[in-house]
Amino acid sequence: MTSAVELKRQIVEKFNKEYGTSLLNINVCLELRGQYESDIQRIKAELDLSNPDSSITETVVGANKIIDEINSFTKEIENVITNLNKLEYTLQYLKIIKNVENLSEELLIELEKGDDEQCATIFANLSEIARQIATTSIVHLRSYLKETVIYWHNVLKEKFAKDFDDSLKTIKWPFVNANFILEVPLENNIKRLQIVVEYLLQIDLPEELITPSQAMSFRSDFPRLSLPLQLLVEPLRKRFLFHFYGTRKTNRSDKPEWYFTKILSWIRDHSEFLEKWIQPVMDKMGLYYIDAKVELMRGLVLLGVEKLSADLPSLQYDDFTFSHCIDEALGFDKELKESYDYPVTQPGVLVVLTQAQVFIKWMSMEKKYALEKMDAMLSESLTDAFHPSDSDGEGLKIAPCAEIFITLLQTITERYEVLPQPGHRLQFLELQLELLDDFRVRLLQLVHAEEGDIIDSRIPIIANTIFYIENVLTDWGAMLHFLNLYYYKNQLENPESIPLPISDDENSPASEIDTDTVFADTLSLYRHMRKDLLMSLAESVVAKAKACSRTYRHELWSQMKNPQDVRSLSLTPSACPIFEVLNTKLHQLQKHLTDKLFTITWRSIAQQIDTFLFEELVLESRFSQGGALQFKYDITRNLFPIFSQYTDKPDSYFTQTIESCALLNISKGSALLLRETLIALEGATGVEDQRGRALKEVGVQFFDPNMAVRILNHRVDITLNTLVVD
Repeated sequence: MTSAVELKRQIVEKFNKEYGTSLLNINVCLELRGQYESDIQRIKAELDLSNPDSSITETVVGANKIIDEINSFTKEIENVITNLNKLEYTLQYLKIIKNVENLSEELLIELEKGDDEQCATIFANLSEIARQIATTSIVHLRSYLKETVIYWHNVLKEKFAKDFDDSLKTIKWPFVNANFILEVPLENNIKRLQIVVEYLLQIDLPEELITPSQAMSFRSDFPRLSLPLQLLVEPLRKRFLFHFYGTRKTNRSDKPEWYFTKILSWIRDHSEFLEKWIQPVMDKMGLYYIDAKVELMRGLVLLGVEKLSADLPSLQYDDFTFSHCIDEALGFDKELKESYDYPVTQPGVLVVLTQAQVFIKWMSMEKKYALEKMDAMLSESLTDAFHPSDSDGEGLKIAPCAEIFITLLQTITERYEVLPQPGHRLQFLELQLELLDDFRVRLLQLVHAEEGDIIDSRIPIIANTIFYIENVLTDWGAMLHFLNLYYYKNQLENPESIPLPISDDENSPASEIDTDTVFADTLSLYRHMRKDLLMSLAESVVAKAKACSRTYRHELWSQMKNPQDVRSLSLTPSACPIFEVLNTKLHQLQKHLTDKLFTITWRSIAQQIDTFLFEELVLESRFSQGGALQFKYDITRNLFPIFSQYTDKPDSYFTQTIESCALLNISKGSALLLRETLIALEGATGVEDQRGRALKEVGVQFFDPNMAVRILNHRVDITLNTLVVD
């Protein structure tokens, strides 16, 4: 597009070229102006659509006329095409009907002639036409074809079913005789059977023409069997109805194992025959998606499902029999999948157990029996409930009830982990979490009921038990089953929620960063209880040691003489009761607690004793050179050996005490110099602050300079010669 500047330049250039210097004459300019204004008015008149005489109006009117003519012709053509389509549609409609009629006539002729192969082929063609029409909107034709196909299907099914039944009789199907394996079917009989199976597969109705059964809600979970398998299962179904329905003695609702066992025996006895003689026919016809053995199992399983569904409502008020039926059904489902390779994707008896009314009853029974079991194993009458058995070879030192409880939870898991729906599994998980919390509360009640010395009570065993359950839950949380439940639970609650980590001290016996588990909250409660129990045990020992320490703490440390020979030093007599209590109680704890829990406990005791000696003895006493040496001897040669039974470096757990001994036992000159250095450099920063280096030279790393000065002030040889007394 030409810009305004360029357009202006072109106009100026044109005027200069055509008129030149004459443009300097005003009259010429006025004449040109009038001429151009006249041209503008003329052009506007030509472009004015409201002007009937304008050329553009004439052009527009002509164009509209042509458009109207085209639209008229288009409508005529559309009408013609529509009529042609209707005629074509009608022709095709009639052709289909004619084709169906011809096929029906041919089928009738071949049926009268007894040509089974041709009958099956014609029916397959007829069925294919109906299958293609089944998804269209041609209601009447679809209905006509469906009725026609079903009619011929029933006719041919009746004929081939009779032939099939005759063939089955020749091979003595079903194999209910214990010696049937010894009888090899004749080759001619097998061939005839396979031919009829092929015909039956050809006349089987396509899924599009099948009306879903509304007999029972769970029937929709069972895909329809292929026609040959329906006929193969039928004799077994009749036997099943004969034995397990009506007034027969074998029809007992309290004995579901009878019909479950019968179904399994039929599967075992007939599977090989199907795999050897029936499956090859299906493969030959390209029906690889049909597994004859699986279809037989599914058909027989449906018999058990119908029977179980019929019996369970009458057992709602008989807890024992109801529970027995559930157990047998789960056992049947497990054996079916493990021993007979029944695919997990196929429907089974679980569809009955997960019906709302049955499932609610099942859940209530699980909870009832679990609580009864817990009551029994924690009963006060069981004197050995909290005494570890002699057979405990793993050093668990747990109560027998813990293993019973874990076995109870594991049994519940095994019963519900096969349920197909995550929602049902989550409900069982909630039951397990509830039982875990109930068990924890019961243990807590036992703890509160304890009296006397807690070390000789059941509390250490309870702590071991809690720790054992923690480890089991941690292992379970990493199992695929529980990881899936964790995912489903998060999806239901809040897909974006991330549980907070479970914190613990550095002495924790195992990694506790396991929040991505369904047991996170339960583990947190168990760990909190376990820590409280261990702390109580540690505090109990420390309290007993403190009770014996009064005389030792008030020894005249400032008046003790410096021995002539260090080898003449011996343990301060008043310290004997303290160290005896520590040694005795630590051995008791080692006997009662597991190794990991004992390690946590003795470390806690050591740290508490360290703090106690520092705060109540060092900071409350003054030490002569002899007193400091005696205190160091008591600690390093008597206290440390008690803990050296459990660690190679006991001094690392008595930091405050050992560093206090270091400051109290350095020579007087070194102590004065160190003290002056620490005081002089107070307030120094950066490279000028050499206080930390000075403390390290005498073996002090834990105390800050101010605390070091305070400890030095407790030396008699310093405080007697200075005015500064802390």
